[in-house]
Amino acid sequence: MKIKNSVVLVTGANRGIGKSLVEQSLKMGAAKVYATAREIGALEAVVEIDPSRVVAVQLDVTDSDSVNRLAEAAPDVNVLINNAGVFSAGDVLTAPVENLRRDFEVNFFGLLDVTRAMLPVLDGQDAGAIVNLSSIIGLAPMPSFSGYSAAKAAVHSVSQGMRAKLAPKQITVHAVYPGPVETDMAKDLEMPKASSASVATAILDGVEQGQSKIFPDEMSKTAGEAYSKSPSALEEMFASF
Repeated sequence: MKIKNSVVLVTGANRGIGKSLVEQSLKMGAAKVYATAREIGALEAVVEIDPSRVVAVQLDVTDSDSVNRLAEAAPDVNVLINNAGVFSAGDVLTAPVENLRRDFEVNFFGLLDVTRAMLPVLDGQDAGAIVNLSSIIGLAPMPSFSGYSAAKAAVHSVSQGMRAKLAPKQITVHAVYPGPVETDMAKDLEMPKASSASVATAILDGVEQGQSKIFPDEMSKTAGEAYSKSPSALEEMFASF
């Protein structure tokens, strides 16, 4: 799948990785980019990047009415990037249950609902791509963030299921496993972070190269290599966090 001349939809596009994905899609020659956010006003700066090619769309991935309107608002998409997400620190044994539910409602069920809503649009194209943002801690948990890890592990698993189901339809499914990134979501994490611009570039390059699993930064590459050798080794690597 080439980004040039494609029509891209990015959820959670008002800041961070999402905004960078819009910018990089445009640089790589996308014909149009639909940028979504819960509040349409939050997308003003994103539209200004290129008003002729960026279309703002209001979308709350946890609201069924909002999700059900998406295909009508973006009827020509062939690259869907499920980027919208939330992050709740805390482990699964002590974190407030409402935080854990929020992680799953946005990061997993929101992603799944958007994909289901957009599947008829993607299926109507000659070829399509779905990009799902998981995390390196979706492969093995950091105990201090194990609620978020569980939601991202569900994204990892559902991406595998989508990939097998959609391959006959010429729709590729790419799961992304970033490490810490310089975004508002990760601002309180005291560890080295990759820039959102470099992560967005690596994601789209991975899509063009047909990578089913994309590790878009140095920390994620290290974690990915460890996971490929031994999932237990990665679990042990993260056990102290």
